[in-house]
Amino acid sequence: MFEKIILSRSICYGDCPEFEVIVKKDGTAKWFGGMFVHRAGEVEFQLDNRKLQQLGELLQSFDFRHFTYPAATIFATDLPYCTIKVSYQDGVEKEVEHYLGDFAEEGSEDNQSFQELEQFEKRIEKVIGLQKFIGASTYNEATE
Repeated sequence: MFEKIILSRSICYGDCPEFEVIVKKDGTAKWFGGMFVHRAGEVEFQLDNRKLQQLGELLQSFDFRHFTYPAATIFATDLPYCTIKVSYQDGVEKEVEHYLGDFAEEGSEDNQSFQELEQFEKRIEKVIGLQKFIGASTYNEATE
């Protein structure tokens, strides 16, 4: 199980939502909204046990602890980063900084890893319920 999950998205050359959310094992959560989000500033909220369990299951099913960032062979500029940092109960910390401009050849194993990582990031956001903070139209653009 995790002690803490931190998920953040950076700005880009455009209107990408900028935010950070911190979720602790007891369900306390903090939102820090920056630019291009519906809810700028800091908001504290609570996740129920079901959502905490879903987050734990997501981490486990994705095997985030052992995830290796794939080798990018194609690059695009001016895109945001999505960073996930997890502190586990046994003291292990794992951080993955995903530049959304990193790609690999279509059909390759690395390309599949990038796609799976992006889907994993979106599922975490959905479980936490970030749409209300990010904003409906921006959220849909950022997560599709």
